[in-house]
Amino acid sequence: MGPLGPKPHEFLIFSRKHLQLKGLSLNLYMDSKIGLLIQLSGVLLITLLTLFLRRSLNVVALKHWTNAWLFLSFSLFCLRLAFSYEQFSVQLFSFYFLTEYFFGFLLIAGCRSLISNSELKIRHELFVLPFILVAFGLPFVAEDFNLVFNIHSLILSGFFMIAFVDMWRSKIRSFGCNVMLVALGLLAANFFGYAIIFTVRQYVVLNTEFLAFNSVVDLVLQILLGFGMVIVLLEQVLIDAKVTNDKLRKAHERLEELAHIDPLTTALNRHAFHGYLNRQGNEEKSVNGSVGFFDVDDLKDINDVYGHAVGDSAIRAVVRAIREVIRAEDLIFRWGGDEFFVVMIGLDANAALSRMERMDQMLTNIRIDGVYQPMTIRVSNAFEDFEGLENLELTIEKADAKMYIQKQKRKSGQRVPIRTFASGGSYERSFN
Repeated sequence: MGPLGPKPHEFLIFSRKHLQLKGLSLNLYMDSKIGLLIQLSGVLLITLLTLFLRRSLNVVALKHWTNAWLFLSFSLFCLRLAFSYEQFSVQLFSFYFLTEYFFGFLLIAGCRSLISNSELKIRHELFVLPFILVAFGLPFVAEDFNLVFNIHSLILSGFFMIAFVDMWRSKIRSFGCNVMLVALGLLAANFFGYAIIFTVRQYVVLNTEFLAFNSVVDLVLQILLGFGMVIVLLEQVLIDAKVTNDKLRKAHERLEELAHIDPLTTALNRHAFHGYLNRQGNEEKSVNGSVGFFDVDDLKDINDVYGHAVGDSAIRAVVRAIREVIRAEDLIFRWGGDEFFVVMIGLDANAALSRMERMDQMLTNIRIDGVYQPMTIRVSNAFEDFEGLENLELTIEKADAKMYIQKQKRKSGQRVPIRTFASGGSYERSFN
């Protein structure tokens, strides 16, 4: 193979003799070599940066892009050797072409895996096989390197354009993505321009001295691309961190809710009550209202006759009935067993007690799972006013004591049956 000519992508010259035949200056030859060294140094720095990032970020796109920059660094190194060892130029240029195609292929793979964070599949890896044949065939197509570089530039332009389209379709419109889109668009246009120039110059004499600085231009665009990649990855990490924090926050809220909610009745528990006192106490505002204490009558008899599952259903029915007669802003707490109390802010005991008149009717002749006949559940209750949250616990004790006295009076009289049968015109309500 004869002497190879200028290399447009990285620099123009290949041999001093060929440059003199083309009428190009030796200064251009030196500028091109310096430009290549500058580009190689810049690409190596980008490669090192991505390698360091891989130690901290577990992102598939970063793995692909890191390998891509490694291949690009190797391709520039092969190109540099080709200009120093002309006897191995064919082999070195083949490796130069091949590793640049690997760079483009992995660049696209990284863009496509940015959203799904998925690995390449084997059928996708097979797409690189035709480019292996092209890489090892191009140096034998023509003796002059300029005659095949337009094909090589067109292929690279296609890689950059496909990566641009993939990034655009990802619908990520962050700052880093926009930087990558600009860099990919300019690189696609840049290499497409090389393809046009080196096709036209085969037929028309062109002043191509400006191509001596094309490696610097390429480096600037590659740095812009690498900068965009780093920003995109960091943005992706921030998004993932935000999603993780949201999940942790929701899980924490759920745990807090579980810690404050009675699992059987979904009423608040004692822990929630003490938390309520602490929160309200910190606000240091005057609060008054009433406390109602409730106790299910003869729950032991229900458990003995029908079983604890029916007893639990009876407790849930009582809680549902209480919720329907109290206000939306009132708080119901399970104190333990079959005992409940309600905190009603801004409502005195007489007004609160009047709201309970419907409860006995709501718990008369109701349907309970596991019991074939309608059942009537009786609930003893008592209300007590309080002035200030500091007196709330004492008020609960007073309401509990009052409820107990009323319950004893109720039991000392005629015993209320725990089960009645529905008559033709009686009120009946089902609880499942």
